[in-house]
Amino acid sequence: MKRLRIAISQRNDVIDGRNEVRDALDTRLAKLIWDLGFLPLPLTSGLDTPLDYLESLAPDGILLSGGNDIGCAPQRDAIEHATLDYASKHDLPVLGICRGMQFINHYLGGSMRAVTGHTAVKHQLHGPLVGNTLRVVNSYHDQGIYAEDLGDCLEAVAWTDDGVIEAFSHQERPWTGIMWHPERNTDQNSFDEKLIIGSYFDPEHPKK
Repeated sequence: MKRLRIAISQRNDVIDGRNEVRDALDTRLAKLIWDLGFLPLPLTSGLDTPLDYLESLAPDGILLSGGNDIGCAPQRDAIEHATLDYASKHDLPVLGICRGMQFINHYLGGSMRAVTGHTAVKHQLHGPLVGNTLRVVNSYHDQGIYAEDLGDCLEAVAWTDDGVIEAFSHQERPWTGIMWHPERNTDQNSFDEKLIIGSYFDPEHPKK
């Protein structure tokens, strides 16, 4: 059976002493996407015509991964901006993880602010994405988004006790953002599996 092709952005690592900028992807994320039945396609940054590259690649969906603060990796910022332009043009589903969620918000005119107590900890989620289900997620970020920081047409669907938004959905496009890292869970949670699968198969996801 043909797998849906999911283009995955990668972090940029600057290698001192070698004059290199390397694209890198956590192998756990690629494995997770493969195990869920998709074809992971790691995206190359640094190209002069990223939209032409994406047209040639012709992905079925986009995954913006974690790593790198926005503005600190210009080549990565450029390819991710192009992927969202491409997704808008072709009405493709997008899932943003951690920095990926932040970049979707940035792309849509939103903002961020420094937060405390969200690095290398776990949080309980509240909101329509989880309903009355107890859902605890990992957290590895020091920049956060509150309700007043949301970009155009974004709606919070999960948040923590201190009001930091942990998941949002776009009101018109099949775009979802989550702040936790499903690939870092030792035992893969069925909640995350359903969320990822639903992000690419169901344009109404996440359900409320």
